[in-house]
Amino acid sequence: MRRSRRGYGTAVGAIEGRLAWIFGSPRCGSTWLLDLLCFPLETAPGTPTGMVRPGRRAMLWRRLRHPLARLRPEAVPIDEPYLPQHLIPLMPIRFDPDDPASRATTTLNETREGDAHYFFASRYESAWRPELRRLILARLSAQVERAEDEQALVEPAVVIKEPNGSHGAELIMSLLPRSRLVFLVRDGRDVIDSMMDAMSGGWLDEPHMGRLESAELRLGFARSEARTWLERTTAVERAFHAHDPELRWKLRYEDLRADTLATLRPLVDWLGIRRSDAELRAAIGAKAFEAIPSADKGPGTQRRAATPGLWREHMSPEERRAIEVVIGPKLAELGYEV
Repeated sequence: MRRSRRGYGTAVGAIEGRLAWIFGSPRCGSTWLLDLLCFPLETAPGTPTGMVRPGRRAMLWRRLRHPLARLRPEAVPIDEPYLPQHLIPLMPIRFDPDDPASRATTTLNETREGDAHYFFASRYESAWRPELRRLILARLSAQVERAEDEQALVEPAVVIKEPNGSHGAELIMSLLPRSRLVFLVRDGRDVIDSMMDAMSGGWLDEPHMGRLESAELRLGFARSEARTWLERTTAVERAFHAHDPELRWKLRYEDLRADTLATLRPLVDWLGIRRSDAELRAAIGAKAFEAIPSADKGPGTQRRAATPGLWREHMSPEERRAIEVVIGPKLAELGYEV
C-alpha cells in the first residue's frame, strides 16, 4: 500500500542533493554506467516507476546463496527523461564542410532568448527560473517517492542519464546547483563509429533517421556528427567548470572498461552508494559486456561492442580525416591520441 502523498514543498527541498546527472554524448557508455550504479534495479519503461528489481534472478541468487542475494538497491535509475530536449530544443542548421568552426546544430533558446515574446526569454528569467526549478524537482520527487514505496528504500541516490540532452547541461545544472554532475567522456571517433553502425541497417534504421547507404552519405554524417559531438562535449565542459568542484566528477569510458572496479569504486563512494568491493565485483560481472547473450549483441545492435578504438577498423581514411579536422584538438585536450 502506498503511503500518503507527501507535500512536494518538503520533497523539493530534500531531493536535490541526491540527484546525479550523467552527461556526455550518446554511445558513451552511459547505459552501462547507470546499470552499474543502480544495480540490482533495472530500468523498465512500462512499469509505474520505470524500474524493477529482477525477481527471477533474485530467487536464483537466494537458492545459490549468491553474494547478491541480500543486496538492496542504494540508487534508483532515471533513464533519459529528455528534459533538455524539451527545455532547450535543438535546431539543425547548415554548416560548411570546409569550415571546422561551422556548427551542425543550434538551440531554439539561442536564437530566441532576446525576444521578449519567447517563453524562456532571458529578460524574464527571474520569473521562469524558480518555477522551472520547482517543476523539475517536484516531477522527479514524484517518481522517486513511488520507487521508495515500491522497493522499500530510504533516501536512495538518484542517477539520471541524459546523454542526448548534454547540450543542455548548463541550464540543468544552473537550475539545480546542489545536484551532482557526472561527466562521462568517450573518444568521439568511437561514438561516431557506433552511430554509423546503428544507421547502416542497424537498430537506428528508421525512416525519420535515414540510412547511410553510400560513401557520400557516410562522409556527410561523419562531419555533422563530429560537430555535434564537439558541441555536446564543450557544453558539458562549460557546465562542469561552472559547477561546485565538490559536486562534479569526470571519468573516461576507456578507463571504466580497462579497470571497472578501480574506476567505479571512488565514484560510488562519492555518490554515497554503500557497496563493498565484493558487491561491486558481482554487479560488474552481471552487467559486463561479456555476460550479454550472443544474440543480443554485435554489429547492428544497441550493444554492438565494448572495444575502444574500434573506429580504426571501420572508418575510411577520408572519414577519419574529416572527423579529426573538427574534433582533433578537443580529443588531444581530453588525452586521446590523434
